[in-house]
Amino acid sequence: MKKNLLSLFLVGAFAMGNAQVKTPQPSSSASVKQTIGLSEVSVDYSRPSANERKVFGNLVPMDVVWRTGANGSTDITFGNEASFNGIKVPAGKYSLYTIPSANEWEVVLYKDTEQWGAPKELKAEEIVAKTKVKAEKNPLFVETFSIGFNDLKTDRANLILSWENTMVKVPIVMDSKKEVLESINATLGKKEAKASDYNQAAGYYFQEKMDLKKALEYATKANEMQPDVFYMLKLKAEIQAANGMKKEAIETAKKSMELAKKASNDDYVKMNADNIAKWSK
Repeated sequence: MKKNLLSLFLVGAFAMGNAQVKTPQPSSSASVKQTIGLSEVSVDYSRPSANERKVFGNLVPMDVVWRTGANGSTDITFGNEASFNGIKVPAGKYSLYTIPSANEWEVVLYKDTEQWGAPKELKAEEIVAKTKVKAEKNPLFVETFSIGFNDLKTDRANLILSWENTMVKVPIVMDSKKEVLESINATLGKKEAKASDYNQAAGYYFQEKMDLKKALEYATKANEMQPDVFYMLKLKAEIQAANGMKKEAIETAKKSMELAKKASNDDYVKMNADNIAKWSK
């Protein structure tokens, strides 16, 4: 009996010794990921809140290196080589530091990702990119510091830092054109190439305004391989119009619209109707 009591006491004491109080962090951690082109950009950071305090010029001093968040340094990771506001940056993980001021911010990518918070001084040999961006006024008050991506295109986006009444944007470009063209050429060079492959290739050439004749060639091939697909016909019509073939584009759009009606796809019915009205002027 004594042995049992002793065992229970030891187990209880061990459990108490390893117990830890868990409470929510004042500045909770967050992650945001965005695919740009064929690659991914991710940011890991902590999100402080204003809590009725003045942020810039008080909680976050002006003209001083800021960790761009709270707790540990904010990290940004590029899956491939990127252009960071025009500065070429190799693929990899970097600390994201900022130096806020009233009218513009300096934004820094830093090799050393082991810092807790921001270093007092930035070492030149650790700086991968350092650029200035305009400080803009937020249309709405932002209570909790936020990092995200906006203005997305096929190979670019803006990194958005937003807090209180201030917002800054850093353009990021992930040039995937070479990879995409290699993929198109390799895929369409095979006998197994499908109508959907030709349609995707046509869409890419059209969106990027690269070679509209080539885009039409691919779109025509796609529709020959798989006729009567309303969304493929809509794309072909738009490419025809871009090539100055408005009469042909209208006929193709009418066919697409009829097929979309049969498929009960009101969105494509409207898009085709809008295109026909525009090209008929």
